[in-house]
Amino acid sequence: MKKTLRYNYRLKPTPEQEAKLIEFGSYSRGLWNLLLSENQRQHEQDGTFLFYKDMASRIKQVKNLPEFAWVKAFDSAAAQQVARDLDTALRNGTSKGAHQKFPKFKVSYKIKKLHNDSFRAVNNSNCIRIENGTISLPKIGWVDIVLHRRLVSNIKTVTVQFRHGKWECSITQEVECKEAKKVLSSIVGYDINSKQTVVGSNGLTVSNPKFLKQSKEKLNTLQRQLARRKKGSARWNKTKNRINTLHGKVSRQRLDFAHKTARQITNASDIVVFEGLNVKAMQKFNGQMVADNIMGLISDLTKYKVELEGKIHHEIGRFERSTGICCECNHRHKLTLKDRTFTCVNCGTHNDRDYSASISIRNSGERDLMANGTIVRVKPMPQQKLLGKTKVFELSKLSTGSEEKSAA
Repeated sequence: MKKTLRYNYRLKPTPEQEAKLIEFGSYSRGLWNLLLSENQRQHEQDGTFLFYKDMASRIKQVKNLPEFAWVKAFDSAAAQQVARDLDTALRNGTSKGAHQKFPKFKVSYKIKKLHNDSFRAVNNSNCIRIENGTISLPKIGWVDIVLHRRLVSNIKTVTVQFRHGKWECSITQEVECKEAKKVLSSIVGYDINSKQTVVGSNGLTVSNPKFLKQSKEKLNTLQRQLARRKKGSARWNKTKNRINTLHGKVSRQRLDFAHKTARQITNASDIVVFEGLNVKAMQKFNGQMVADNIMGLISDLTKYKVELEGKIHHEIGRFERSTGICCECNHRHKLTLKDRTFTCVNCGTHNDRDYSASISIRNSGERDLMANGTIVRVKPMPQQKLLGKTKVFELSKLSTGSEEKSAA
């Protein structure tokens, strides 16, 4: 089984190439707005929308018009990707099950140095390749790239974007997953909370580094400086860029921490169980705390890393209770946010709130996986001996195949 992954690299374009990248980003934004306006006009006439095939034909038509000569200067494959993205946005914005808003027009900043446009090029006929520390981009040429890691397969697409004062390219590749393990020797549940980022039923505890809080003093100083500057002046732009750079540093620190934590969780066990979190609803309660704790990011990164290793990732139901359950007798207690420990009124066991929740998540995940037939408990033969409390499972051998059951 193959999985599409995305790897980010830093670009170092020349001034001429940077001007071309900015130009292509503006073309992508302008084409999005053009196609979206055509969709709105079509919907006002007969109540229908233009989807990918219709939008692709419209792009061919406008290329011949003199006022749309910039569409002809744009990469044709990148223009088709804009149509595909808008097609997906229209389908998600008009369907009831997607719960996404209708697409909006992209507004550019007045100053090009503060733009955040991007475009995606497709590797047709091996037009995108990396040689001697450079990457070839259609209609742009060979651009220097910081190749900090080797490519694992052929390049599918490349997305170029200007983020936090630096040019970056995101390369998608197809990676072959390892063969699914037939015998699974351990299962671990993980509780994600605000105090510690992750608490595992195997004793793993990862504290929340709070990178935004570490940079808060410097960020407040720069924001006060920005308030004293005249908006649009050279000093205002300089301070604005410094704030943008600082936010980029915090973002990279969070991503690095999330990848390392996800790798540590992946290597610790064969079956990983998380709780399904409604991060969007939690952000309404305390958005800064949730964002600085990267709750949902760790679970998402762990999922694809576990699948690459041929292991099992599972999430219990969002409304399934895990907090306040005694890890010894499963007696339920009502706890407030301030109660980090509690003593069971049934058996008298003193429990840590987060560790007890991780054990409840592990037990719930084990019941779910055995109920839907993904795994079965291995019973030792009379002459075999298993260590202490070690649980051994194996993938159930049904006609549907273990890969389909693990994805269900």
